Amino acid sequence: MSFEKTNEMNNQFHFSYKLTGVGQVEGSIATNSQKVDFQLSNNSNPLHDLLKGMINLIFEPSHIWGEDNISWVDWYEEMGGLKWVLSTEDGQTIHIKIIRFEDFFDESSGKVVIDQSLGMLDFYYSIIQRLDVLIKKEGLLNYEQKWQKDEFPFTYFLLLKKHLIEKGHWIPTKERLGTLSDEIDFLLT
Repeated sequence: MSFEKTNEMNNQFHFSYKLTGVGQVEGSIATNSQKVDFQLSNNSNPLHDLLKGMINLIFEPSHIWGEDNISWVDWYEEMGGLKWVLSTEDGQTIHIKIIRFEDFFDESSGKVVIDQSLGMLDFYYSIIQRLDVLIKKEGLLNYEQKWQKDEFPFTYFLLLKKHLIEKGHWIPTKERLGTLSDEIDFLLT
């Protein structure tokens, strides 16, 4: 994959996810002119739920049998939340719909904030690349200490990263980004 394709891809979908305090995360999701910011807490496990939903679209390809291939992912905020609706009809293009709820238990409070289709590998790359940088900088131990509930969903993360590598859609970073490298060196000693 060329560098130009990566820049083009990144202009289509942006994802940020940053641990901001104990059990707190802030970030944003943007595509074209649509953007939504979020603030999540460790009342749920948003990364686990998102990555599992992404994996289900690949490893349970119900579209092959003419069925709906869809994953629903709920992210809870203090007052409301986001519902991701990820679907694919062909395993190549993903439709992303994100609905913001002011009251998560009142469906009438939902408003579609992102409604976009794009290449499935491009979407997956945007999410996994951002999480790759996050976990390399934070490390697994720091992540768990800051999040204080549940571990980083490393298995799902690695399965998705492996999928991108196998499809030739991954650009590796050669730089040592910090804590995770130190943790790996510690394991090897």
